[in-house]
Amino acid sequence: MTAPARLLQAILTRPDLMASFRPLPVLTIVMLPALALLIWLGSWQLDRRAWKIELLADYAATAEAEPISLDQGLCAGRAEIGRRVVPPAADPEADTVRVSGRNAQGVPGWRLFRPVRACDGAQLVLMETGFEGLETATRADDGALTETDAFTQLRFETPLGQGPFTPPANADANEFYAFDAQAFAEVLNVEAARLNDQYWLALSDGAPPAYLTQTPPERHLAYAITWFAMMLALLAVYFAYHIQAGRLTWRG
Repeated sequence: MTAPARLLQAILTRPDLMASFRPLPVLTIVMLPALALLIWLGSWQLDRRAWKIELLADYAATAEAEPISLDQGLCAGRAEIGRRVVPPAADPEADTVRVSGRNAQGVPGWRLFRPVRACDGAQLVLMETGFEGLETATRADDGALTETDAFTQLRFETPLGQGPFTPPANADANEFYAFDAQAFAEVLNVEAARLNDQYWLALSDGAPPAYLTQTPPERHLAYAITWFAMMLALLAVYFAYHIQAGRLTWRG
């Protein structure tokens, strides 16, 4: 039987024992920051879980509200991410921009957007009108864009932003990976200053957007449990080493 096991057996059978602990200075100095980091990471994930639950609840409340018109949303300041919009009239002859994305079934391809007028024409808002899967994609200049998704609910959504790993756009092929007012304006033959960059109208099946569902609250809880388990394992190793070295003992 190892020394830690013998000591544990003695502690369990002799509750009157008194502990004597002489911590190893270097090991303790190294262990304390690691312990603090693991506690912080676990607590941070619990905070993230609570924050994500609140976000999902807020989105659900917004998504269940009655649809509003485009002008009510943008001109009267009632637009919110997830709020349903009464489909505005779109010019079927208007040019289309293609933005990388996925449809409701997770198929990769191009989301199709056309500009619609808002606030008496003072603004133009991109409205999603369909989807083009990669396997059926055609160049924008051949006039054969295929709209494969049914036009269902429309919701206010934040346009895709540029990130450090966002691929470069190919304006000649009408292939974009993030919102770019100037490039979109050139493809659509409109003024860039009129394009609303706060919202666009996205087709929706009613499910929360990917940024809310990619890491659900349950996963944050699992991450927190992992960090706290690592903290307990670190403490177990720390005290086991001291027991083995004879620096943590119990005397009766």
